[in-house]
Amino acid sequence: VSLTSVLGAAIAYFALGAALEFLPYALAVAAASFLYVAVADLIPGLHRRVDARTSVQQVVLILLGMIVIYVSHSLAH
Repeated sequence: VSLTSVLGAAIAYFALGAALEFLPYALAVAAASFLYVAVADLIPGLHRRVDARTSVQQVVLILLGMIVIYVSHSLAH
């Protein structure tokens, strides 16, 4: 098993140049999967709670998270 790990690392090292071409697509799929899991977990929780204050609080926190992502992205570029 340890020899296959070394072999896999060597193959990955030499294939990295070709793999960089597909990196944006892999990141997009990973981000979309993460967002799907996050939303699939959050939305049912919003529907279960009938308290308006709790629902508004959750929506505000989601929007704050989106603003943090936007600002960090703007500062990074």
